[in-house]
Amino acid sequence: MKALVLSGGGSKGSYQIGAWKALKKLHIKFDIVTGTSVGALNGALITQKNYYKAIHLWKKMNLKILFGENVVDSKNDFQVMKMYGKEFIKNGGMEVKRLEDLIEKEINYKKFINSKINYGLVTFNLTTKKPIQITKKEIPKDLIGDYLMASASCYPAFKKKEIEGNKYIDGGFFDNLPINLAIKMGADEIIAIDLSAPGFNKKPKKNVPIIKIKPNNKLTNFLNFYEEGAKRNIKLGYNDTMKKFGKLEGKKYTFKKGTLKKNKKKYLETFEYILKDILNSEKLLDSFKKLITISNESKIKITNTVMLKLMESLAKDFSLDETIIYSEKKFNKLLIKKLKSQNSKEIKSLQKMINDLTKSKKSLRKKIVLNPWGYLKAIYLYTISEA
Repeated sequence: MKALVLSGGGSKGSYQIGAWKALKKLHIKFDIVTGTSVGALNGALITQKNYYKAIHLWKKMNLKILFGENVVDSKNDFQVMKMYGKEFIKNGGMEVKRLEDLIEKEINYKKFINSKINYGLVTFNLTTKKPIQITKKEIPKDLIGDYLMASASCYPAFKKKEIEGNKYIDGGFFDNLPINLAIKMGADEIIAIDLSAPGFNKKPKKNVPIIKIKPNNKLTNFLNFYEEGAKRNIKLGYNDTMKKFGKLEGKKYTFKKGTLKKNKKKYLETFEYILKDILNSEKLLDSFKKLITISNESKIKITNTVMLKLMESLAKDFSLDETIIYSEKKFNKLLIKKLKSQNSKEIKSLQKMINDLTKSKKSLRKKIVLNPWGYLKAIYLYTISEA
């Protein structure tokens, strides 16, 4: 049986909805869903198959919706963390009545219970000092919302959740990525979406195939909820998942499948000619390869690695949007446009190196050895500009 395992991570949870969007596009279905904290809440929406409700909910998510009009609603993480600290000292954590009402509103308990997808969550009973790993069949129907809230009670930021005289806190205090719960429920194949958030991750007790999806880029602070951050996280979750399954390319930036191949076909010959013309000897070329730490891998793998590293490094230098899926044409056009229009320190440095390419090869050889990646980026920009 195939399981989807969702970690905790507060506001980072919107990333999991983007991943779900990709998994739906890939027609990957699940028999089991397990989750901790926000992963438990997202998991309940996935179990009842309410994708559009989940997207709509996350895209409008902010601190006022969760805690009321009087809270600090800011992109400034320091101000938000300060608010949580004050509330803990004053009241023992944020009041979560609005969040509980939101769970009651958005989780259709009938659909959730009747779904063919089995479901489990993790919370921690602070009264008994014992972890609770519980499936939907074991949760009393009238306490489903309470257990969902218990799993997501991110103490000390949120108040502890009380159920039948026992106090519960976030499941991340025991297992923030409940792979073992999924295995216990019968999973023999797992896709785990790990938000790399605070919490303890237990090692799998059984050797089962696990595809782990983790953010390649920085997500929002896990306690700061705001609409723009959620929308960005959703896009990154989609992109990373599609990359994990080989449908898109890249690491921190995302490219359409085949972009590297198109780039190589169009520009590699000119790029290599310029590089060899500058270095002008096999010995110097070999030394240069060592400087950029190229191993004895196949030429295709080497050129792919170098090409991707150059493209992503330039994307960072030019402050390109990390959420966009770039084609070869769109990416290079954008680089040329920004090269001509921007005047940041990084771009001025690249412009100087591009100018160096037309000067004495002898003096250029010394410079390229001192700054190999800088001049490789300059050669790339020169190549696409002259094409």
